[in-house]
Amino acid sequence: MTREELLRILTFVDSNREIAEKRTPLATVDPRWNIVSYAMRRHFEGKLVTVTSAAMAADVPYGTAMRRISELIDEGLLHKRPKSRSGKSFSLHPTRTLIREFESFAMQLKVVVGNTFGFTTTEGEISDFYFGGYYMASRILPYPSAMRVGVGNDRTIRILGSVDPTFKTLKEFSSNLDELCGTKVEIVNLPLDQLHREIMENSERKTSKYDLVAVDLPWIGQLATEGVIDPLDDLMEEARYNPSDFHNAAYRGSSWNNRQYGLPIQPTAELLFCRSDLFAEAGLAIPKTTEDVLLSARVLHRAGLNLSGIVMNYGRGIPVAHTFVQTMADFGQPVINLSPLGDEFDVATIERENYRPQLQSDAARATAEFLLELAEFSHKESLVCNWDRRIDIFSRGEAAMTYGWSIRAAAFERNETAQAHGKVEFVPHPHAPGARTVSPIGGFSLAIPAQLDPRRKSSSWKVMEYLTRPEMLKWYVLNGNLTSPRFSTSADPEVQASSKIIAQVDGMDRRGELQTWPRPPIPEFSSILDVLGDEIHMMLQRVQGIDEALTKSQNRIDAIMRERGHF
Repeated sequence: MTREELLRILTFVDSNREIAEKRTPLATVDPRWNIVSYAMRRHFEGKLVTVTSAAMAADVPYGTAMRRISELIDEGLLHKRPKSRSGKSFSLHPTRTLIREFESFAMQLKVVVGNTFGFTTTEGEISDFYFGGYYMASRILPYPSAMRVGVGNDRTIRILGSVDPTFKTLKEFSSNLDELCGTKVEIVNLPLDQLHREIMENSERKTSKYDLVAVDLPWIGQLATEGVIDPLDDLMEEARYNPSDFHNAAYRGSSWNNRQYGLPIQPTAELLFCRSDLFAEAGLAIPKTTEDVLLSARVLHRAGLNLSGIVMNYGRGIPVAHTFVQTMADFGQPVINLSPLGDEFDVATIERENYRPQLQSDAARATAEFLLELAEFSHKESLVCNWDRRIDIFSRGEAAMTYGWSIRAAAFERNETAQAHGKVEFVPHPHAPGARTVSPIGGFSLAIPAQLDPRRKSSSWKVMEYLTRPEMLKWYVLNGNLTSPRFSTSADPEVQASSKIIAQVDGMDRRGELQTWPRPPIPEFSSILDVLGDEIHMMLQRVQGIDEALTKSQNRIDAIMRERGHF
């Protein structure tokens, strides 16, 4: 079970106890549970527990609370550790025993809930049920219904989006949206670079030209910090909006400094695409580690037969920079010094030393060595590849593998004439020895421009909420999109039948394999990519060595962070 799912179970149990203990006379306060719940929640959130804070969380008189804390320490469930050299102050920490017991409790509770509501039939299928998703809704989602109260036919809602499938669908069926939303909807589609530029130019206008904008997840930090988009927290609280059905990675990736700035509409995960027919023919297993990737690329590379072991995104600039930071995550290290948070890294709180680049680490060197070795078995056009060119080469059957965003699998999944059609296995990013499985999450969320006329914000929220509903997300899938940010949409049989990739990405999120930390959403992320796009490309061209490329990258990015005053 993932950290997010365990936190959801804690919230569920605490809410049930509150009904019995606070809202009815059926039970009394249980200080033991309150202390355990508080300690476990703080542990999962990576926050400190003091004796005083634990006593306050017990919700009973101080003396009673201290006795319960002492009991938990004596029973080996809490560990008391000195906070200072004097030994006069202490912090409390769950012991391995408590963590193990709580995880056992959480799993048993999950089984009971799953079986009670028919989400599972045996304990062996419990992993198919994610605690907190909207599984009580009908499994087959209906065609989108019109808003009960439309936005108003006397106004126009303008949405700035990308050229990706979801936004193409919105533009193509804008007349349907007019009817469903009870207003005139205009969609503007722009390529990625132009989209970012237009969002920034729009922020300089006195009044926003758009009611909603599509934001690529790595942009969130910059746009939030520079006041380009508005937080949604007040609107969500007023609407009593429940976001628990969203995939955790995509929803959390739409936040910055613990405030929510967007709702996911088209997330995408970077996976490894493997030609299952070629692997079977060669007697190779689908790769699980970086060593497996190298072996498979070497065995399947047949340049004389116009078949490369892999095609890589090594094109100068943003393409190769993304490749480097995402591969570095396979070796267990983010590109900057993010604080560890369990098996993950904290992207909610990024400050001071967290901005320090990590390009002279062992993981960075291992990443560079891996990419250089892989280049020997890569398609000849890899050094000029971007995302579209890479997928086109793979779709034509000229490479046995490629890393690719799930959204781009439509190039061969929905094209029966493609050489790769029906022959591709999708797997998470293979990891280096000792590292865990992590695939970067990307894609788009809808956000509200900060310069929007305040009188229009309620209408913008209404349309944003509507466009990200489960039935709308299903509609996008059935019209060519191969991604879903909601558990309920992914569970729909018609959605699952459209492509196996949707269920696989859904499962990866439930297992905690989709993460935002490989591409931290800081304002300087684009500057990091600019540097790496130069230095790593020259390294792959053999113009400079690994040490020179990594040292220059470290120094250039370090100078950027110092100039911004981070350390």
